[in-house]
Amino acid sequence: MSETIGVIGIGRMGMVAAKKYIREGYKVVGYARREEVVKEFEKAGGIVVRNAKEVAEKAGKVIVYVLNDQQVIDVVTGEDGILNGCHKDTKVICMATIDKDNLEWVADQCSAKGVGLIDAPVTGGPPRIEAGTLTIIAAGDKNLLEECRALLEVQGKITYVGEKPGLGQLVKHCNQLLVATTLAATIEVITLAKKQGLDPILVCKVVGSGIAGSDWFRLISSNILENTPAIGGLGQMCKDIGLVINDGRRARTPLIVASAAYQYYLTALSLGMENAEVHELIKVLETMTNPKT
Repeated sequence: MSETIGVIGIGRMGMVAAKKYIREGYKVVGYARREEVVKEFEKAGGIVVRNAKEVAEKAGKVIVYVLNDQQVIDVVTGEDGILNGCHKDTKVICMATIDKDNLEWVADQCSAKGVGLIDAPVTGGPPRIEAGTLTIIAAGDKNLLEECRALLEVQGKITYVGEKPGLGQLVKHCNQLLVATTLAATIEVITLAKKQGLDPILVCKVVGSGIAGSDWFRLISSNILENTPAIGGLGQMCKDIGLVINDGRRARTPLIVASAAYQYYLTALSLGMENAEVHELIKVLETMTNPKT
């Protein structure tokens, strides 16, 4: 008999994960608000219910892949949340990226109900879920993690960072600091090259092949130059770099580069670009350097 799991947050990452679990033989129960998402999920073989509470009632392990802090709080602890539909087999796997303090609070609410929670934010994007190579940053009780290991390893490789939920978030935020600042630096590299009459494709080829090159630089510079969809949205990236800034404030640690990069993302939001793809951040710098007359 196949295991029944839940996926809440059937979006950019959650949909890919849900479909893979279905292909792997799991029964997947999910909840989504948008009709087109519901139809796609059902077509893939998913079982749709009305809310997170019903997901918990029908499933054992529940993966939470929503976008932000408030959504995690709502789907876990809200009136129609997981904890109001939980049972003895309920386990919560939070794969969202949120503030450390909020993750700890949610974990405490789960503990009070006898529900285990694994803090498991990820990095790598949808293609690496498909390939089973996603980087999963896990924190929580070791025995609980072992119960969830087979399920998580369908998506990728686990790096265990400690027993206290919240540690996974802090490690993920360090990752996002570099992701966000590299993107900001990349739009500056391309813009500076153009302003000096250089071929930006050639410049990025040279940079990408040298000591400053990285998989992320090569990918995002290609997305920018070819105007092709990247992994992640600007609204999400702005949220993530905001979490990094919060960490710096909490740790009383100056994050000067992160703080400067943050301004690009805030400007993108002010321009109404919260639903844009991350490679479109270059439009912010283009607006600044090519003002309309």
